[in-house]
Amino acid sequence: MFDFLRDKIISIHGFKIDLLSVIFAVLVIVAFYLLVFITNLFLKREVLSKLKLDRGIQDAVTKINKIVLLAIGFYIAFQVLGINLSALTVFAGVVGLGLSFGMQNIISNFISGIIIIFERPIKIGDYVEIGGLEGVVGEIRTRSTTITTRDNIQVIVPNSNFITQNVVNWSHNNPKIRVRMPIGIEYAPSKIDLAIEVLKDIAGNNDKVLKKPKPIVWFTSFGDFTYNLELIIWLSTPINRHVVLTEINIEIAKRFDKHKIDIPFPIRNLIFKNNLDISKTDQKN
Repeated sequence: MFDFLRDKIISIHGFKIDLLSVIFAVLVIVAFYLLVFITNLFLKREVLSKLKLDRGIQDAVTKINKIVLLAIGFYIAFQVLGINLSALTVFAGVVGLGLSFGMQNIISNFISGIIIIFERPIKIGDYVEIGGLEGVVGEIRTRSTTITTRDNIQVIVPNSNFITQNVVNWSHNNPKIRVRMPIGIEYAPSKIDLAIEVLKDIAGNNDKVLKKPKPIVWFTSFGDFTYNLELIIWLSTPINRHVVLTEINIEIAKRFDKHKIDIPFPIRNLIFKNNLDISKTDQKN
């Protein structure tokens, strides 16, 4: 009655496959997909969550489990179909060679993702800067990492960039950062102490600036037009540093104006080689 299931319906490089074998092979693959789902669910609920591992490591473990189980599943499915994989080695090698050139970036990003997940140079929630891009790490996958910028734009960055490029991780180990604010004041020795006290007071009264270490001011150099000072402050996180800099700069402008402390700008003198007769003329429309 079901003899038609034994009929050869497919021929691949001399291997004849019947419908029954195809059905069994599909069932094997489906079974291994279900096994992946069950084992990953068990790992997340009963093992990884209790170990309190980083989310990136948990994702890596479940993905590796999926790859291993599916590789076994497909191997068994080929055996059910009666295909001798060793006979396809040459063919697979040729195909693999062709694909390798097109998959170099994918493989590179995958390996880089594994390195990132286990070495953890960055982790979810870190504030990073890479290639002119700055933002919070939202998700680390095996091939790419999602960064949310200050404009709330999600950017997908290939993982290989984090291995081959210089990465500034503002949150690595300790999110506390020191910020330097250069300020030039007029050539007036009598106003140096006043300017330093004003800068310390402004920084000390900003609620986002840490009290320990306390703000300090350095006299760094004599400029062409200014005495060069530098206000040094500490912040608990790099994320809001632009807001703090804006608040402090606005307050500096107001307080310096109040105390008559000038911030000079370069002056240029124009010298004409030829004598020019410059006169004012009244123009009537």
